[in-house]
Amino acid sequence: MRTQSARWLGRLGLVGGLGLSGCLGGSTAAPLWFTLSAPAGASASAPAGASAAPLAERPELGLVLGALELPRYLDRAELVTRDGPHGLRVWNGVRWGGSLRTDAQRLVADELARLLGTSRIAVYPAEARFPVDYRVLVELLELGSAPGHAVALRARWTIAGGDGRAVAVGATSLAEPPASASWEDYVAAHRAALAALAHEIAARIAALP
Repeated sequence: MRTQSARWLGRLGLVGGLGLSGCLGGSTAAPLWFTLSAPAGASASAPAGASAAPLAERPELGLVLGALELPRYLDRAELVTRDGPHGLRVWNGVRWGGSLRTDAQRLVADELARLLGTSRIAVYPAEARFPVDYRVLVELLELGSAPGHAVALRARWTIAGGDGRAVAVGATSLAEPPASASWEDYVAAHRAALAALAHEIAARIAALP
């Protein structure tokens, strides 16, 4: 009887010791939070080989950027990266400070306005309160990669006139390598990729009559 009691006490002591060590050493680090927004006064990175200067000065130009579509698996608080050819990894400890969809939409809108030299741009769901020359629709098909690798971006976009009819349709495919393997630079590569997308769209708008 004493032997059985001693065994039970020993087991309880082991469980208690594991529980205590879990409380002392099992705390997890606070999650990292990121945004695509740059500090005030900083502009998005220009695509390789292109000038960061505006492509045109058209203050009278009126633009509307519609709802930016992106893959459903990216539309969440956690960062999602590639894990093999078809796998995905959700990083619970690395998160977006806001909505990736909203941040990306705002970044593209800001770059279009800067590159075309206009402040007349309305971003969905806001209504334009000025004459609209062009409406821009963007569908992101891919944005991201495995950590430490170049961020891949694939997108389809449409430029429509004020009457809603398409005047230009295009597709963008590019890769932006991060400056380092850090999460900070990985997110910065997302920003650079979206800025490059905005540059292509702005160049097409600038070439329209």
